[in-house]
Amino acid sequence: MTHKERILAATNHEPADQVPTYAFKVEAGFMQKYDDAFDIDENDWVQFSQDQTVIVSLGIDGTTDPSLGDRPDPEFKYKPITRPDGSFVDSTGRIYKIASDGRLFYVDGYWTSNEIRAKFPPRVPQPQEAFDRFEKFYKQKVIAEDRVFVWPIIAGFHEGIWLGIGYSGFARETRKPTGLLDSCVDELYTTNLEICKRLLDIDSEMVIAFTDDIAYKDHLLCSPKVFKRFYAPRYKQLFDYVHKRGGRTMFHTDGDISELIPHYIDIGLDLLQGLEPVAGVDIVNLNEQYGDKIAWNGNIDVSRLLWQGTPAEVRAECERVIKAVAPSNNLVFGPSTDIMAYHSIENIVTLYETARAFDLGTRRFAYLR
Repeated sequence: MTHKERILAATNHEPADQVPTYAFKVEAGFMQKYDDAFDIDENDWVQFSQDQTVIVSLGIDGTTDPSLGDRPDPEFKYKPITRPDGSFVDSTGRIYKIASDGRLFYVDGYWTSNEIRAKFPPRVPQPQEAFDRFEKFYKQKVIAEDRVFVWPIIAGFHEGIWLGIGYSGFARETRKPTGLLDSCVDELYTTNLEICKRLLDIDSEMVIAFTDDIAYKDHLLCSPKVFKRFYAPRYKQLFDYVHKRGGRTMFHTDGDISELIPHYIDIGLDLLQGLEPVAGVDIVNLNEQYGDKIAWNGNIDVSRLLWQGTPAEVRAECERVIKAVAPSNNLVFGPSTDIMAYHSIENIVTLYETARAFDLGTRRFAYLR
């Protein structure tokens, strides 16, 4: 099977020749460490907007690329607003300050009404040239050469909107709606629909992912009731369109999202990425409850296990998850988020070797070394 076929097999709950694998992205520090250890040939370099070379070298089946999401309309000619306290408001309505080390940190959202929102650029897709570049890369590296399956990840409704409104503003909107949150969701829906159309024109079997962090480690950032009221109807419309065209959908979110799983299923989500174990997400339990209705991506802990664990500990946890979930033919296996700079090469190699060693027919592990 190709890398793409393995990923699609999991989203379709169909058997694959081996457990499909994924990495959200690889941090630059790990790339350098890996290159120093293995001296990657420059002819093996693979990159669209993010460098996928190490992902290809590790034999990983899939990853996502964030460069095809929406942007503020450049025709609007927006000038950042500087505030008396030294903070500034960017074109997305987010208020930032500059830290002593020069980095920006988020302070709040500026939009408090539709009238204020109208003074900022509308969301629009990337220029068609960006999709044309992706199509060229996709047809060469993904389809013709089968180096890796790269699919786009764009803004989800919660993560893509609340930062411009601010969390206190978001909370007010959920209690006493003024129409601001609804109109922002409608705008992002319209933009995302156009993005999906362009992507599915490239490949009708495209997986389209949404980055939509919606939970802390111990609770949701919005209740299931709020999700159902403000986000679910538009997600359902968008996912119905993607499915009608032949595509599949994925969410990435950190935190404990267990309560939202039934709502994700209701809107037609195919693949859920993240499943953060240190947030209390139990993929084995979730698979027992919902595994026939949704596919999973991730769940191996990046903040403790892959950082401080031994290769033997990594292998033991990977074996536990794979043995329990992979026979359901709905698992895309990998870390809960990025391959981090502080992860050891041996731990990451162990993670993916364990997945490849699992025989889906015999349900046993057969290691090459």
